[in-house]
Amino acid sequence: MAYGAKLDDASRRVFVLLSDGECDEGSTWEAVMFSSHHRLDNLVAIVDYNKIQSLGPVAETLALEPFADKWRAFGWSVIEVDGHDHNELYTHLSGLPKTVGKPTCVLAHTVKGKGVSFMERSVLWHYRTPRGSEYDEALNELISDE
Repeated sequence: MAYGAKLDDASRRVFVLLSDGECDEGSTWEAVMFSSHHRLDNLVAIVDYNKIQSLGPVAETLALEPFADKWRAFGWSVIEVDGHDHNELYTHLSGLPKTVGKPTCVLAHTVKGKGVSFMERSVLWHYRTPRGSEYDEALNELISDE
């Protein structure tokens, strides 16, 4: 879509939301290389970098670090943000492209299950849905944080 917009000389941007686990896939890096090669500065990849994937921590499944450096090595501009800070996200997303002629990667550092004590940083809640009393407890914690 970003390449098509460039070919059409259209001013629209394309946003892609990725998980850190998806960055273990070769097809992801093929797209990253393609985007840089074609200077797609209308493309923004936002990576939810919560450091948990599938059934374990990213670092144990297939380490990504130095993650930001990898994106830069593939020709992207990189912004690292607190993925829970909406104002910070808005500020950075409003000022795009970060670098003319380069796609932008926003590494949004997040905490899986943030705001719910028994869910935070727990691999279990990467694939499980709270039900019954777990759901009620989670909702109460989120409401009391407001």
